[in-house]
Order: sequence, then structure tokens, then C-alpha cells
Amino acid sequence: MKMTLRRFSRNAACLLALLPLSLEVRAADAEDAKPISVLLIDGQNNHKWQETTPVIKQTLEACGEFTVDVVTAPEKGGDMSAFEPKFDGYDVVVSNYNGEPWSEETQGAFESFVAGGKGFVSVHAADNSFPKWDAYNRMIGLGGWGGRNQKDGPYVRWKEDQQKFTRDMSPGNGGTHGKRVPFAVVIRDSDHPITRGLPGTFMQTADELYGKLRGPAENMHVLATGFSAPATGGTGEHEPLLMTVSFGEGRVFHTTLGHDVAAMQGVAFQATLERGTQWAATGDVTLPAVDAKTLTSESAAQRDPSQASAEPAVADSKAVPDIDADGWVSLFNATDLTGWTQKNGTATYRVEDGVIVGRTAEGSPNSFLCTEKDYSDFELTFEVMADPKLNTGVQIRSISKPEFKSGRVHGPQVEIEGAPGESGYIYSEGTGRLWITKDRPIDDALVNGQWNRYVIRASGDRLQTWVNGVAIADIRDPQSSMVGFIGLQVHAIKKESGPMEVRWRDLRIREL
Repeated sequence: MKMTLRRFSRNAACLLALLPLSLEVRAADAEDAKPISVLLIDGQNNHKWQETTPVIKQTLEACGEFTVDVVTAPEKGGDMSAFEPKFDGYDVVVSNYNGEPWSEETQGAFESFVAGGKGFVSVHAADNSFPKWDAYNRMIGLGGWGGRNQKDGPYVRWKEDQQKFTRDMSPGNGGTHGKRVPFAVVIRDSDHPITRGLPGTFMQTADELYGKLRGPAENMHVLATGFSAPATGGTGEHEPLLMTVSFGEGRVFHTTLGHDVAAMQGVAFQATLERGTQWAATGDVTLPAVDAKTLTSESAAQRDPSQASAEPAVADSKAVPDIDADGWVSLFNATDLTGWTQKNGTATYRVEDGVIVGRTAEGSPNSFLCTEKDYSDFELTFEVMADPKLNTGVQIRSISKPEFKSGRVHGPQVEIEGAPGESGYIYSEGTGRLWITKDRPIDDALVNGQWNRYVIRASGDRLQTWVNGVAIADIRDPQSSMVGFIGLQVHAIKKESGPMEVRWRDLRIREL
């Protein structure tokens, strides 16, 4: 397909919004091209629409492909009969609305607008709206809350073991989400115009990952999913994130991303919104591809759309974190164990010369000294020196709940073991999963009888470790919790094999 200079100029503006300033593109004729006209609707929402509507508008207009008008509905309890947006004249409607029903006249006008061949984009909580409006529910495919249940349609999930989407008509309410955490967006159809220019997997910054949505799911195609982790209150399912729906002659793009301003500053949200809106309006996407250096599978890139040429903030995810940089906070006051609590076991922990000393106890199960605070995305560093015969480790993002094995500490553990050994690799403590790092070729990074420096990064479902500057583990672990405490383990020992000790110092963390 031939692309005119004017269209190229607008597309280049979108790429500039997502790439470094060093990219030079001429845009001399951009003002002559007719942009896509967008009507953005807000006015009621259980989310802060007054804050998020400007971000949606800025994201689309910074791209250069769209002009955006905003229409605001009456506040809750107001006269909805007076709300009569003029849909004609626009190419696409974007909804940031979740509130009281529109009048029958407005509903009819909107149905005719979309069915007649125009576009509609549902953003995040807009899919909570209008549970009793049949046509709207067929437009969005899946919705949540508002009394939705099995009468409204199936749950739709991706099943890894079957490598396909399934439809579940079992009883249950529609709509849930866990804690707001970063998560991976996994493309399930890379050939659709919206996703064709995107990496196969990329991170969205901390957001609500909607689960258990249900609805008619007619003429619906799921483009991308996200794993809703049980450890953060999720469903344990790969839930739809990005969907397209055909309604009459019209096109609908449904994104569940975008809970708040912080989530909307995720480049994942912005890139998919721009591409989805162009497709809904035109049936095609001419925006430039977004490469894996911009939308990474390692760290969630963020960008303020009000700064159209700003470079996304993406860390060098392969480099060992700089432990001398600003932002590190001590986890240990070098005097006592304030801020720490022991869980499981009868091993002892004491402070000696500014060092935490853990000492084995014969007959005790594994013991853990745990931070009272939970952490999500972070970089962690410490020095450790242990008896070469003592197996130990440091828990990250770990959990202890009465309903799970009577409070058994469980979660990822970064191994500490005398060389030759598996120091720095990651074990799933207490879950039965055993080693999370399946390949463990390096066995000599730790040096026996001296202090050893560990550095750990946890970002989304990616876990990385370094021991004495040697890169050890770099894995994806979507099954473990994305939030939890830090724990210092003293391992159980065999009868008459102790006592043995392990020492930790310079325990610091930098939250991401």
C-alpha cells in the first residue's frame, strides 16, 4: 500500500512519542492531512475520570493521528435525558464512562453510529457500564460487575495446556481483579493489524488486571492476555486484555488496561490505545511498529504523554544494578531486629557487631527472619558469609498465611550454598515446585569463607540475580507472588551436624 508523505508525517509523530529524540523525521505537511476525529465520553466513573480523560486525550493527540473532542455527561443523579452527544461527524467514540444509563434516544443513536460502520473504543471500567443494555454488551463482548453473571454469557480464558481459548458457562459473578502490579501482556494473535507491529510479550506498568469478565462474546477476537496471579489476588487464569468485536458494519476495540494516571502512563497502554483506536476508526493500522527496545518484556516502560517527545523510561535490564546509586534504603539498622519478625522454626537470630547472625537449631524445620513490610518491584543487595556446609538462602516476595500449611513460608528463594553449589539460583521454597531455574551451570560464583555480594532484581515476573558480579539467574516466573516479604533463611540440619551459622550485612533495597 502506497503511503503519502502527509500520512507518513503523522505516523512519524506517533513513533517519536515512543522513541528517543535522536530519530529525525520531517513533518512539514502534517497540517494538511485530515486526522481521525475522536469523541471522548466521560462524566461518571468509579475511577477518577477527571484525571484520566486528559491522559487519554494527550496520548491520542500527541501521536498526531487524531483530534479529540471531549463530551461530559451530567453527574450522577443529573438529567440524563439532556445528554445527547452528536456522534455524527466523528470517526470513533472512545468511552471513559461508567455510570448511569443513557436515554433510549442516545442509546439508539450510538447503536446506529457503530453498526453503520464507525468505531468504538472501550477503556478499562467502560466495560463495567450498562449491564442491562443488550447492544452495548454485544459491542464490548465481555463486561464486569453490575450484576453480571452466567445469564450474561461465558468466561473466556486462554488455556496454556490446550493452547486455545475456552468458554466457561459455569455459575459465577462477572468481574474481579487482584492487587495493582506490573504484568506481562502476551500477544495471542500477532497477525492482526493492531498487534502486527508489537513485540510478542511486553510489560504493562502497575495496573488492575481484570478477571472473570463475562458477556455475549459474539464476533469477538482476543488479541492479548495477561496472567492473573493468585498470589496477588488474581484468578490463576490467562485473562483477556485486548479484544476486537464486530458490531454490524462497525469495529470495536476493547482494552481492559488503564486504571489510573500511572497505568495510563505505561507505554503498553499508550501504544495499544493508539493502534486500537486507529483500527476501530479505519479498519487498518498505519502507525509505525514499536520494537522490543521500547516495549520490553523485562521492564515496564513509562512516558508522560503531555511530553510528546519524551523518551520512555526503561532501565538497562541486563546490567547489574548500581548499588552506589541514589534511592537505596537500609533494611537493617545494624543495632537490633526492628522491622523483622521470625516465622517458622526455632533457629535463633541475633545482632552482633552490626551483623545479623542466624544459628541452626537441631530438630527445627527451616526458619525465616522476615521483613514486616511487603515489597513488589525492587532491587535488593546484601553481603553474606555462611558455614560452607550450611544450605541457606534469602526469600523474595514470599508469603506466610495460616490457610497454607499452617503459615509455612513459601515463595522464591535465592540460594546460598557453599561452593561448588547452586548459589544465586532460584528455588520455590515450600510450594513443591522445586527449582524455578531449571538450568544451573555456574557453581563457583560464591567464595567459601569470605563475604559474598548478592544483588537481586525483581521486576514484574522477571527475576535476576548476581553473585560477586557474576550474572546467575535471569528468568520469568509468572506463577509466584508479585508481592511479599524478604526473608533470611536458616535451613534445617541433620542430627548432630551443627550448630552452624550464617551472617548477613549491608541489607539494602531500592523499590522500583
